[in-house]
Amino acid sequence: MGRRQDRYDDPTNRHIEPYTRVFMKFDCPSWPPEWPEIRASINQTIDSGNWGSYRSDQQEQLKTAISATFSASHVRLCCSGTAAIEIALKAAGVRPGHEVILAALDYPGNFRTIELVGARPVLVDVDQTLSIDPKSLAAVAAADVRAVIASHIYGNAADIKNLKSECDRRGWVLIEDACQVPGMTIGGAPAGSIGHLGTLSFGGSKPLTAGSGGAILTNESRFAVKIDSILDRPSDASPLSPLQAAALLPQLQRLQECNQRRVATVRHLESKVISHLARWLWLSQSREHVEPAYYKVAWAAQSAEHRAAIIDLAAKLGLPIGEGFRSMVRSSERRCRKPVALHQSTRLGETIFVLDHAALLIGEDRYRELGDMLQQLEQHTR
Repeated sequence: MGRRQDRYDDPTNRHIEPYTRVFMKFDCPSWPPEWPEIRASINQTIDSGNWGSYRSDQQEQLKTAISATFSASHVRLCCSGTAAIEIALKAAGVRPGHEVILAALDYPGNFRTIELVGARPVLVDVDQTLSIDPKSLAAVAAADVRAVIASHIYGNAADIKNLKSECDRRGWVLIEDACQVPGMTIGGAPAGSIGHLGTLSFGGSKPLTAGSGGAILTNESRFAVKIDSILDRPSDASPLSPLQAAALLPQLQRLQECNQRRVATVRHLESKVISHLARWLWLSQSREHVEPAYYKVAWAAQSAEHRAAIIDLAAKLGLPIGEGFRSMVRSSERRCRKPVALHQSTRLGETIFVLDHAALLIGEDRYRELGDMLQQLEQHTR
């Protein structure tokens, strides 16, 4: 084994091709899932004729199921997770001239959506949750702030209850972006139900997928009324189709099962593998009061160059690993305000890499295979 490691420990691409001939490639489970009940649900919708309806039983059933799963008294389906953020901002009363706070390390679409509604993003730093640091939020002097977007990413729960308290104290609306973590609970409450407004995504790679689609959640009638007034014109201005709803219903029924499978894989990695990945910093930390849900799990590399080498070799090995969200710290001062230092967001934006949730759906019989592949990847990108 010593000779093999000497041969391939060069981090450049010169030795990658012979390395991939020595080791087998990882056969990643397919996603979206090829479950017969999804096909049956879609076929039933076609046979009933509901597929061509503005409103259908499938849409109403999905709203009811989401309401129960996410403890939300009001659910509105829409065309994407990004649209859900836009609608939530408008329902929160965000208008041109207002400001909206978000983490400098976040889904870039949230930044752009704030701009789309005419408001100005205010960037704050992240803490160990990879979401808004409440201390950073508390340091913002902001007469024009109307809302805060807090995202749960990479299986981490934002400090959402403290963020909610700070928002309540200041009269801000908290939009909880739960697009990456359907099924996560925080202190027993479903992610997406704790903020004043919550959002879900059903994009093509998400743990709940219809190719596209989303939902806005709230437990406050004042916001539900505003959402309906934005979308009812009188037809739905941002619809999710009956066929999409039909595809989602069976997935929602198996969401807990799939989440448990992903969590079990991550627990194995944490107990048996993570400590052997010496040059990778594990970022998807388990927390006692959080029942996680994973769309991606994340590490930080030692540099941008180190990350690039990891991603390049991972592709050749069949491991679904890619870059994490880039930081928005370099955005022009004309576009945003930066009232606090953004050290964590800057560093992590250059070094985060993520493993897709499809790889976490393997059974227990493949835990060792995944662990071995990750260790080999770490060893041969030093």
